Amino acid sequence: MNLLVIVLASQLLYYLLIAQTGVVGAFDSHIHDLFTLPIGGILGSLLSAYWRHHGIRMELCFLFGIQMMISWFYPNYSLGMLLVLGFVVGYTTPLLLYIFRYQSKRQLAFGLAISYAIGTALYTYPFLERGTIAIVLPLISVAALRFSNLKFAVPVQEHKPFNLGTVGIMMLWIFTDSALFETLSRSDGMDIWSQNAVIIISSHLLGVYLAYRYGKDLLSQTKVIWILFVMSYILYWLREPILLSVIYPIVISYYNVLLFQALIKIGDIRWIALSMVGVGWVAASMANGVALEQQLWVAAAVLGVFGILYPFYFRRVS
Repeated sequence: MNLLVIVLASQLLYYLLIAQTGVVGAFDSHIHDLFTLPIGGILGSLLSAYWRHHGIRMELCFLFGIQMMISWFYPNYSLGMLLVLGFVVGYTTPLLLYIFRYQSKRQLAFGLAISYAIGTALYTYPFLERGTIAIVLPLISVAALRFSNLKFAVPVQEHKPFNLGTVGIMMLWIFTDSALFETLSRSDGMDIWSQNAVIIISSHLLGVYLAYRYGKDLLSQTKVIWILFVMSYILYWLREPILLSVIYPIVISYYNVLLFQALIKIGDIRWIALSMVGVGWVAASMANGVALEQQLWVAAAVLGVFGILYPFYFRRVS
């Protein structure tokens, strides 16, 4: 197995278990204690876009080292440390997607399958006790990257057509997903992860397989993804945790395989990084705001409006 798959999986796990849920949970979702995290992420992505990268392996190993040092203090982070943590995640993600462009769709699916299976299994682990996980994950990233086979030293800029509409649809899926995820994670009555972990892991793996086997590209699957998200929202409001534990993980895995594939295919660090500003930080932060204000109907309304307008306008982006 290509060790870059391990690097990708460990960093996705770090984002899920530490940056996205661990830190937020440890600070009880208080925005005034967390606002520097997305700011750091945006700054890191912007610098990644415009920095001249000479030796990506060295850059990533250095930043994973910083990530590891910050993790020693988990969860006792100051606003400054959260800024640095966000910066590291924001800077490294576009580089990881760029170097992964030489890997097959199967390798991408494998990396996502690992992260979803392990992430779901560890999701219920107490937020305040994830310090060891926070240290081990970047250590795994450094070790795997050290012995991986990178086929290049200096990135070559590939000027491919960049479709802003595609990024807009990516942001829609991230916003829709994150709003529901953050709402569910704060809902006592719909705590699907602690009750249905085996079902969720199986559904994640099924979603990854379906995306690998039948998914072509992100835009061509817009209708399928929209239907699955609508079903997930309906099941949430109908209070059907078992069915939600099946449908929701499938759509998460399905669209993420195709989304990551689309980002990787951009092939230009600058455009990948600029896309990540909107996809990875702006859309997710807006969704967090919706969830914290308990206004999930906003995300549902956006999803509904998109479903009405897509046949007449948005499909032109394809």
